[in-house]
Amino acid sequence: MDDTLSRWGRIDAWLGWLSIGAELGYAAISGFFRGPSGADSYHHHLIQAAVKKLSRRFTALQLQYLFKSYDQLYLDYCRSAQIEPRFVMNERGLKGFWIGCPTAKYVVINFHGGGFAMDATKSYLDFWLSVARALSDADITTDWLNVTYTLVPHATYPTQFCEAVEALRYVIEDLGRPASEVVLVGDSAGANLCLALLSHLSHPSPAAPELKITEPLKAIVLMSPWLSFRHDLPSMEINKDKDIDAKDVTERWSRDYLNGVSTNHYTEALEAPEAWWEGALVKQSLVLAGGDEVALDSIKAWFSKFSKSNTDTTLVIGQNECHIAPLIWPFFKDNHETQQGLAMMSWLRERLRIYE
Repeated sequence: MDDTLSRWGRIDAWLGWLSIGAELGYAAISGFFRGPSGADSYHHHLIQAAVKKLSRRFTALQLQYLFKSYDQLYLDYCRSAQIEPRFVMNERGLKGFWIGCPTAKYVVINFHGGGFAMDATKSYLDFWLSVARALSDADITTDWLNVTYTLVPHATYPTQFCEAVEALRYVIEDLGRPASEVVLVGDSAGANLCLALLSHLSHPSPAAPELKITEPLKAIVLMSPWLSFRHDLPSMEINKDKDIDAKDVTERWSRDYLNGVSTNHYTEALEAPEAWWEGALVKQSLVLAGGDEVALDSIKAWFSKFSKSNTDTTLVIGQNECHIAPLIWPFFKDNHETQQGLAMMSWLRERLRIYE
């Protein structure tokens, strides 16, 4: 798999914006006739059309070329906030950066989404910063390790899985933080990594370094988790004209991520049996989904399995919200509060408040 973008690839990337413009022109007209099977609003219709065309038109390398990396966005933020960057990197594969207070009560390890092909955007950074500030206003201090794992095609499974394991190992063993003060957070493909890591703690995979913890993690927060590479569940058809995800794109991204490796319970959490999740090493869990997601049925099905033996698990479905709505809508200047975002803040305030 070629992991460099050719000169023609760069030229083609810029030419690709013409097709994006054409698609938006078409969407601007078709949006008036979208009907009840389409997005809940005209603006959201334009957003889902733009995101689908972006992901269809550009390769992973072109997307990484056209948009700033998460590291660069973090540097821009540090300059504007006049703070020193806190990057972290080690020889075992960990890459990321810190935002927050090093002496905080809780460490949050955050894995961004993007189908393992795209980096996070500024709207991701802004959203999680707003979460950290809101928690601080509630006297809950957090330090956020944002893991910038290797993207496809520069590496494929199990590299990203191993980097996720290393992030938790680093926090617990190198920094000496107890698991009871660690929160895992992830959206989409990042949530996929959270569950791969959670599975690994109870069912060590030979594909990743062994990691043992002596007590459960404090919490896990999964936003629009990518749990299955299947496309035969009803919501895939029902919500296909409402969501930002396109079947052909998620098929390509899952295929590129696996790169010929057989799928398993660490790559597709939905495929793990109910008994697999018994004794999961996490105290409490929050699952967020959009009512207009194509993956909604897979999220509901996994929640049903997981919550049977992990009773302190909450599922919140934001009506008329698409995949990762709290993160994607602000990228297109739609900054209204989402049901998922409000529910997450309420849940985090309640669960992370220090009672002892």
